[in-house]
Amino acid sequence: MAEKFKRSLWSGWVRSSDGYAVLLGARTGLDYRDERGEIHIDAEDLMNDANEVLVFTKSIPDTSERPKTEVLDRLRRVFEHQGWTLVPMENT
Repeated sequence: MAEKFKRSLWSGWVRSSDGYAVLLGARTGLDYRDERGEIHIDAEDLMNDANEVLVFTKSIPDTSERPKTEVLDRLRRVFEHQGWTLVPMENT
């Protein structure tokens, strides 16, 4: 079955049929939620015509239960669905 997305008008969460959700918050980050819980990810809306969002990848925990690559892949799919562009940034 193909993955589908639904955005809640009330909460702003974008939910995937695969069981995870993303909330793009204020200019300082986004929240990611899946069956393992919720994490806050540092991000910044670049406020340009390309709808680019800078995601600071070091703020994403990398564990065997929830690999960073999986989270980034899921974020990219949500962003693409919403018409946003994910710009990864390895911050120190």
